[in-house]
Amino acid sequence: MRQTQIAGDICRIVVGSGKGGVGKSVVSVMLAAAAAERGREVLLLDGEQNLANLHVLLGVGARGSIESVLGGRVRAEELVQPVAENLWLLPSESGAEGLYALDALERARLHRRLVELCRRYEVVVVDAGAGIEGVVRAATLGADRVLLVTAPEPTALMDAHALVKILSLQTPHIPIDVFVNRCAGEDEGHGAFARLAAASERFLSRRLHLAGILLEEPPIAAAVREPRRFLARLMETRAAHIIREARLDCLELAEPTRSRA
Repeated sequence: MRQTQIAGDICRIVVGSGKGGVGKSVVSVMLAAAAAERGREVLLLDGEQNLANLHVLLGVGARGSIESVLGGRVRAEELVQPVAENLWLLPSESGAEGLYALDALERARLHRRLVELCRRYEVVVVDAGAGIEGVVRAATLGADRVLLVTAPEPTALMDAHALVKILSLQTPHIPIDVFVNRCAGEDEGHGAFARLAAASERFLSRRLHLAGILLEEPPIAAAVREPRRFLARLMETRAAHIIREARLDCLELAEPTRSRA
């Protein structure tokens, strides 16, 4: 468990999608692991507060519950689990009745405590819940970028456009990068992004940045079925290489430069 406080800027990336099933959580893991490989101290935060799965993917057990953080029985940092060198996970939970029933005030209180935890890390990657509400909620907590994961199918692109629309209204200052995932080929991915970007510029006056095209890869599906080796196998894929090469401004520093307070 880390105790140091980071002085200076923190890179906070919210990973979201318009719909489920496009590989958002896998992309979140690869992005966090790639940042950790650069020597950053990275927190991967499961932002799906009641349908969490990152701890299952990564084979990490839970030390307590997010509900107990809200109740003040434990501190958020006590729930953080090491995953790899420079990489930690804050798991969430599934089927917690208390989290399902949170009102706006309780949700704001919980998020404030999580924000305090995030200040201890150089990079924070938030795997937001699928759909609009979870992504917007996470983005309004101080995100530097939103990373939108979509797929080339029409329904995924339609939902992605809806998410861009709401983000443009609620957080117009936050840049949006796009990974088109689960593509049959490069051309399919570039065509899908072109349609999404054109609609965004025409109807929302919002410019999107293409972070990368990720192809459908059987090794990724195989890695998901093997939690104990999931991260190692995942980072050997072509998709992981593309994510390592993605130009995201707040990750561009070659060496860590943060000082400790």
